[in-house]
Amino acid sequence: TKILGEGQITLPIFAGVWLASEFLADVPLLDVAGEWGERSLRTFLVGAPPMLAMQYATGASRPDESPSGSTWRPFQDSNGASGHAFMGAVPLLTAAEMADWWPAKITFFAMSFLPGLSRVADDDHYMSQALLGWTMAYVAAAAVDRTQSPDKHLSIFPLVTGDQVGAAME
Repeated sequence: TKILGEGQITLPIFAGVWLASEFLADVPLLDVAGEWGERSLRTFLVGAPPMLAMQYATGASRPDESPSGSTWRPFQDSNGASGHAFMGAVPLLTAAEMADWWPAKITFFAMSFLPGLSRVADDDHYMSQALLGWTMAYVAAAAVDRTQSPDKHLSIFPLVTGDQVGAAME
């Protein structure tokens, strides 16, 4: 599953599927595949900047790379979050968000952990780094999904005014 985390492989696939669906609009299978490619690209674009910031901000090293291990040392290293876990989870979490049939949704969601787990199994990242990369992908995929049908989601968030603190619902 490491190959799913290779951006130089997956990003052209996302773009290619999306563009194919644009140029071959009369092929029904490409409708869903094209939407998946387009949403996967958007998820990458939404999640990559904060993901890169998190990698550097945490400053943790890979296993066997430094005596400090996974200890956070802000801005001292660039492996605090697994980029492969992020990139590998993006297409699977996007597919999970798009799926209406719950067995498919659960399968894609469960599979989204595999790229990060492969990095841990290969001793290329600590579990915390893989989970952080996956979490960044999850948040980005959820944000992109919200733009697809904003009326179906309920949001509850903190509300602070000059003299009141409470919660608001949207």
